[in-house]
Amino acid sequence: MKIQHFEDLYAFLKVSESNGFSQAARQLDLPVSVLSKRVARLEDTLGVRLFQRSTRAVQLTEEGRSLVPQVQRLLGDIKEIEEQFADAGELKGPVRLTLPWTLSQGPVAKVLTDFRKKHPKVEVNVHFSDALEKLVEGGFDLAIRFSALEDSSLIARRLGPNYLKMVASATYLKKYGAPKTVRDLRNHAMLVLPAHRQRKFQKSAVSLAELSDSTTVSSNNGLFLIELAKAGAGIAVRSHWDVAELVKRKELVEVQINDRLEAGNDAYIVTPSNRYMSARVRALMDTLVEEFPKFLVSN
Repeated sequence: MKIQHFEDLYAFLKVSESNGFSQAARQLDLPVSVLSKRVARLEDTLGVRLFQRSTRAVQLTEEGRSLVPQVQRLLGDIKEIEEQFADAGELKGPVRLTLPWTLSQGPVAKVLTDFRKKHPKVEVNVHFSDALEKLVEGGFDLAIRFSALEDSSLIARRLGPNYLKMVASATYLKKYGAPKTVRDLRNHAMLVLPAHRQRKFQKSAVSLAELSDSTTVSSNNGLFLIELAKAGAGIAVRSHWDVAELVKRKELVEVQINDRLEAGNDAYIVTPSNRYMSARVRALMDTLVEEFPKFLVSN
């Protein structure tokens, strides 16, 4: 047994990632018949069936599932060799990044702008969504997330803690008074994301959920909570990096009491473990790992 056609391995891997021949053929810009022949040729070479096919679905066999990580490593090594000697190390090509909506007005814009100045031939495609997008199925190379990872197949690098701050407009604080203690907060409208409701103050162990009875508007959109705070609707609880510039520009005022909130979920940079990481993707990931924690620091 001898594998002579590496395109057969590419075909197999693409079908396994796409869960079907039609989508894989579109991504490779090949006729389905050609893709099918390549997979069939690999099956003949190995003497095993790699996919169970029906009119409605394509599923990996046990042999197919065991082959996937081996093919990924092999093709990854080949791609690394190609990139090592291509274009004298100049990075080029697309990188797909998915981010939560709150980062659309955060520090990532500056980080990506600086990255593009350094690597002008790298095309960074940014997709915003508050849903936990499936990285492989969505074709994403990287993601930043503020939640625990449920998918054990992903590789995550911790960026740092997500410190929470309380902010309000100067008009609101002038009208209702600036709180000094956790007890004082019970008399204020608290604008809190559902994900932060169980966060507690470190000394008193009182959670935000216990303070939110007087909230008149709730939302799962952090940007909207900030707009509510700017409009004088209450005290918003948001990530430090999300409001630091607004406080600096005096559009909002930081509310400081005699207790501190525990941090929200840590920030992570996430990448699929079953996809070879190109030099351009690694460069962007390393940049985010280096730069993003600077914006997480709570002053």
